[in-house]
Amino acid sequence: MRMGIRQGLWLFVLLGSVTLTGIVGVGMWGTWRGAESLRHVLDDEVAPTQQLILVDRQLTRLRGQIYGVLADDLGIAGARLYLADARRDVATGWAGYRAAHAATPGQDEHALTETIETLLQELPVLFDRLDHLLAAGDLRSLATFMKEDWWSLQLQLATPLGQLIALQEDRVAAAYQAAQAVYRQTLLASSALFVVGLALLLVFSRLLLRYVGDKLDVIESALLRLGQGDFSTRTRGSHRGEFGRILAALDRTADTLRADREAIELLRQQQASILESVAEGLYGTDASGRISYANAAAERLLGWSAAEMLGQRPHPMFHHTRADGRPYPADECPLSGVRLRGGAPSATDEVFWRRDGSSFPVEFAGAPIVAGEKVVGAVISFRDISDRRAAESARQRLVDELQLRNEQLGVIQDTLSRKEEELRSLLENLRDGVITTDADGSIRSLNPAICTIFRQPAEALLGQRLEILIPPELREGHAQGLARHRATGRTEVLGRTVELEGLRGDGSRFPIDLSINSYAVRGERFYSGIIRDCTDRKAAERALRDALARAQGYLDVAQAVIVVIDCDLRVRMINRAGCRLLGLAEAQIVGANWFARFVPEGQREDLRKSFLGWLAGTPTGVIAAHNQNDVLTASGEIRRVAWSNSLLTDSSGAVTGTLSSGVDVTEQCQAEGQLHATIERLTELNRKLEEAQNQLLQSEKMASVGQLAAGVAHEINNPVGFVNSNLGSLRDEVDGLLQVIDAYMAADPILAGHPAVMKAIAEARDAADLDYVRGDVGTLIDESLEGLQRVRRIVQDLKDFSRVDTAEWQFANLETGLDSTLNIVWNEIKYKAEVRKEYAGVPEVECIAAQVNQILLNLLVNAAHAIECRGTITLRTGFDAREVWVEVEDTGIGIAPATLKRVFEPFFTTKPVGQGTGLGLSLAYGIATRHGGRIDASSQVGIGSTFRLVLPIERPATDSTAAPAAA
Repeated sequence: MRMGIRQGLWLFVLLGSVTLTGIVGVGMWGTWRGAESLRHVLDDEVAPTQQLILVDRQLTRLRGQIYGVLADDLGIAGARLYLADARRDVATGWAGYRAAHAATPGQDEHALTETIETLLQELPVLFDRLDHLLAAGDLRSLATFMKEDWWSLQLQLATPLGQLIALQEDRVAAAYQAAQAVYRQTLLASSALFVVGLALLLVFSRLLLRYVGDKLDVIESALLRLGQGDFSTRTRGSHRGEFGRILAALDRTADTLRADREAIELLRQQQASILESVAEGLYGTDASGRISYANAAAERLLGWSAAEMLGQRPHPMFHHTRADGRPYPADECPLSGVRLRGGAPSATDEVFWRRDGSSFPVEFAGAPIVAGEKVVGAVISFRDISDRRAAESARQRLVDELQLRNEQLGVIQDTLSRKEEELRSLLENLRDGVITTDADGSIRSLNPAICTIFRQPAEALLGQRLEILIPPELREGHAQGLARHRATGRTEVLGRTVELEGLRGDGSRFPIDLSINSYAVRGERFYSGIIRDCTDRKAAERALRDALARAQGYLDVAQAVIVVIDCDLRVRMINRAGCRLLGLAEAQIVGANWFARFVPEGQREDLRKSFLGWLAGTPTGVIAAHNQNDVLTASGEIRRVAWSNSLLTDSSGAVTGTLSSGVDVTEQCQAEGQLHATIERLTELNRKLEEAQNQLLQSEKMASVGQLAAGVAHEINNPVGFVNSNLGSLRDEVDGLLQVIDAYMAADPILAGHPAVMKAIAEARDAADLDYVRGDVGTLIDESLEGLQRVRRIVQDLKDFSRVDTAEWQFANLETGLDSTLNIVWNEIKYKAEVRKEYAGVPEVECIAAQVNQILLNLLVNAAHAIECRGTITLRTGFDAREVWVEVEDTGIGIAPATLKRVFEPFFTTKPVGQGTGLGLSLAYGIATRHGGRIDASSQVGIGSTFRLVLPIERPATDSTAAPAAA
């Protein structure tokens, strides 16, 4: 290729432009021709065809509208409106067709057009007459008009109109084929031009790409050498033209880069020597914040090698966490600020984290690297200040510890002084005696109460041995216990209170309570004891025992049960009547937990909580001043006791227990229970009697309705029978008449020589509209027979529903009964709901069919009443080995859960007053239970309800007494 790349590209653009211009020109010409052809098809052929179809459709639909009025399926007002639209559309459509084909009709089209034009001129008169009949509401005359005048016109008009539409459709198809031929010619021309241009472009592109590719390979080889650092090798080949100038520039660039690399290498060696000799850690970052250099000190301090740190961000690597363990956000890191904000920060309270997870305190300083007023990196130096920080911390801890110990010593001294004064005051004012002895038993200290209790002065006791306060017979045991504790550390009296006798100075003895404790001070053992004179307490206890014995004698005389229970729920006293009731001796009862031993297990916890509330002054439950509860005797018998309770208090008013007096009322409660049971049985019997009476009335009512329905069905059957028979005979006779007429019509050629006779016959045929009658009379008879069959089905459904001819148990199909009942109530349902049937082909069940139909009637009517606007009623059946079920589901308003529980109760209804007796579902459930079945109900408010009748396949041996199941 001799030309340069610029000339080659210009030639390529010129050749492509010429080719595209030719393709676009041919395409635009073909598009214009195709559009004109399609416009001709649409305007001259399709539009007139649509006008003809509009005329035919309006006439056909008008006939359907009028027959709808005659069948009472459409209203007269609507039919008149449609008649006005048809009058307008027929005239407009025909006028549009004539205008489109006024100048170019064919011979066949002209003949058909004249025929249709003549017939359409009669249409306005027929339209006026039809509108007059509709306005007058004369349906009989309207039917006659449609059978005679309108039918005659439509038969004459339908054939030529259909032929004209077929001719018009043929013209549309021919015009469309012509348009398609234009499109094909255009497509072939465009394709040929495109193929020639594409071939030229491909040949030229291949030559141009081969030339450019060779040159680019040379440039790519040179750039790869530069990228790999080869700045010495020169590019071979011609240096003429555009590519020659590019190769020369590459050679000059290689020389410049070689010189720069040598200078940079020298500078890098100098800087590396300086940085490696620094004792502090030092690293540098690039413009993106990643480490680009780290010296040996940084490697030693951080634990990472320079190769591992290169390319990493310093903050997440060793500055990610504060000294207290909290995360260190990157946006708060001063090291990041060196690069981002161009500052020169420094810090002495930061920590860096080593590779092994340990940390060390550092002080660091940083400086940005600026090139041309732009931060391109940063340099940070840091040093480990762990040793300095440790020394400072140790010195400060020592100072703080000394200060703290001085403060604690002062506090301890103040506390000891205060405690010593408090202890001295306490011991002097304490009513109990406190005495201290050493390991040998010598008295070392005592408080004034010891002198008072033992009636000896302090001077006579201090330094003496403890035996002077112990009766002679107890001294040997005291000495042995003291020696044993010194030798082994074991003792029987330390840490607890014991009752002993003390010896006063006058030689008298008295009871004491003694508590002894042992402690050591600087290796010397001491014993301290607390002594209380219990002479007065012993006297009070003796008086109390005497009083209790007298009270027990008084209580044992009473016939009622008397028991005292303390706040721990234990028996403290009980009389003989209580022992007889429980069947135990007093010793077996006193001290026992009353609720755990003598209250039945099922009532135990509630009565215990109630009793504790009574003691606390917040009575709850059954325990109060008067109550009744059960008592468990030793024999396991449960007795009913009526209690009267009173709280017991001490001198301070605190509650110490309760005094209860009880009477056994077991026999009385049993008599009351029998009386209540008798009353409940009588109430239930009255309810059942009332329900049975209502069911009897309803059954008699339904029996009367059934007999009436059967009588009506029988009376209807008679006329229906002979009308059906007569219609059958009439059909045969009409067929015979038509055959006779056909035979007479076969004789028309013979009568052709008698014009007068032929004319009279023709006029008679036209007057009778024989052709129309021949086609319509069979249809009328068939429709009448079909209507009679519907009447017979309704009568049979009435008989099946009432079943007055049998009230005995027999096998019946529930699906058949459901269909019969649905036909009876269809007028109630058809305007409110769509009925869907999901039958499973159930087997027959043994039942009283009339009663089961009554159940189905109630369920269907209730489902229709539950639907407010328009909904769906679904009828389902199913069965298993023992039972058959029928389910009625509606999409009505639903029933609330509280109401659903009561729907089977007699006289319960959700309907307004006067619209329901509340006996329908109650009677239905009674019938179901007498058949050994049940009715289950489920409902959701706003969604609908489902009632399921379940019956056994075979008659049950006994009547069922199941309760209603409301799911």
